[in-house]
Amino acid sequence: MADYFAHIARQRYAVADVLDTLKGDEWSSPSLCDGWRIQEMAAHLTMPFRVSKSRFLLSVVGTGGNIAKVMESFVRAHSGEPADELIGYLRNNAESRVVPPFLTPAAPLTEIVVHGFDVSIPTGRHVEVPEETSRLVLDYLVSSTPASVYTKRGVANGVRLVSTDSSWSWGEGGVVSGTNFGLIMLLVRRPVGFDHVSGEGVDVFRQHLAAK
Repeated sequence: MADYFAHIARQRYAVADVLDTLKGDEWSSPSLCDGWRIQEMAAHLTMPFRVSKSRFLLSVVGTGGNIAKVMESFVRAHSGEPADELIGYLRNNAESRVVPPFLTPAAPLTEIVVHGFDVSIPTGRHVEVPEETSRLVLDYLVSSTPASVYTKRGVANGVRLVSTDSSWSWGEGGVVSGTNFGLIMLLVRRPVGFDHVSGEGVDVFRQHLAAK
């Protein structure tokens, strides 16, 4: 059985290392997550360590179940904090085993992998994601239980996803083949994913995303 927390810790340390290399305007540059800058993404990554489960649940109830609104409120409140403090929160809590309510450890693993790409790609950095880690993320994203903040249920219906750098595959239909990175980015609705995939199923996937 996979040790999700070991994978999570490794990726948190790696993302903290990337954030530590950013200089000047890079900290306020856009991430791949639409509408969020790098500094806002960094603040978001500290949320699990700074908001208790009970407080989080109360906030969700207070917004009528709008988890995105709760996250945005936290980010607005903390993204102006010094970069070294935000990086310190992430690095010092890298081995935390906190899991959001009602989710499995696959969720925080997916979050740190995806957001690692969100901050590294637009700044020209690289975050190493081992094959086993990316396969765990892919398994989660195509499962029946992924959190809606990561992907949309049914977005990959009617296509077969095939990794070109591992033995991972899933689904039936027109083939969408590409790197684990490209497939992850497609599943989490990052347009950059289309630059790393090919096949007769790509147009179908594009239509699904447009409809979601």
